[in-house]
Amino acid sequence: MLRACSISKNINAQAVKILKEKNISIDVWNGEKSPTKNELKELLRIYDILIIGVKEKIVKDMISNITSPKIIGTLSIGLDHIDKECLQSNFINVVNCPTANVESVAEHIFALILDCSKRIQEANDLVIDGKGDKKFLGSKPNDISGKTIGLIGAGNISKRLINIANIFQMSVLCYTLHPNNHKDLTQKGVKFVGLDELLQNSDIVNVSLPLKEQTRNLISKEKVGLLKENSIFINTSRTEITDVCSLVEFADKNPNFYLGLDIDIGEYANLLSQRRNNVIVTPHIAGCTDEAIQRTFIECAQNIVNVLDRRKEEKDVEER
Repeated sequence: MLRACSISKNINAQAVKILKEKNISIDVWNGEKSPTKNELKELLRIYDILIIGVKEKIVKDMISNITSPKIIGTLSIGLDHIDKECLQSNFINVVNCPTANVESVAEHIFALILDCSKRIQEANDLVIDGKGDKKFLGSKPNDISGKTIGLIGAGNISKRLINIANIFQMSVLCYTLHPNNHKDLTQKGVKFVGLDELLQNSDIVNVSLPLKEQTRNLISKEKVGLLKENSIFINTSRTEITDVCSLVEFADKNPNFYLGLDIDIGEYANLLSQRRNNVIVTPHIAGCTDEAIQRTFIECAQNIVNVLDRRKEEKDVEER
């Protein structure tokens, strides 16, 4: 029997069932705090399967003594918390959950877009401040129907956003490093353009990208300067992809520019603690709905089973 350990204590019952049906026993991390580096290394040594979250960093020296097959299941889309040496190891299969929270993140992105365009947060603050009259709004609300949305990235989240944008009869621009891999999106009215053209011509810009070396600081201070002064910019991806300070500075200089962020606040806590009419920040909650969390556990468990099935098929082929 294979042994698995979940760092999360709230592992979904259906996910447990999927693993047990594959003759996998499942333990739950019993520490009060997240496991340390040494504790993670020990868990990797003891267990065949380790289920982690983005807070658990898996670095190369944790796997230096591993000589038997292991599976690491991460309850996330991104893999930037796992060293490339682990991803390339002959003994380790890493599985992620690329689809579980797509719907939740896409809904959150459009919630931010609508909040910004309809001035919902600003209007609510006016009421709280005793200025409950629309005349006190800095600028009138806007419709998003008929506007141009620029999507940076063409992955699962962007594809869901395209479907929603079509409902609002929006024009869709898209920047991706590999447009030829997404030609099917042109059938939905998507026009592939360069990054600069997208930033200059979009009324709304959204970033949905994984953090990689080629995406780090993709939206630099220079790129921020290309944005329309009355546009909306949304980022629910890793903070390292965008220059957060430059985006906030752009918002401070342009009162009709609206910024919506769903990010790990971290080093930007002081900067983002100031109330601004045109900046809305949520602490990386887009993919944390009840439904998304349950789907993530199930997808992770199923992907682990898929790895085991694939290993068995490969072994059967070798023995023939």
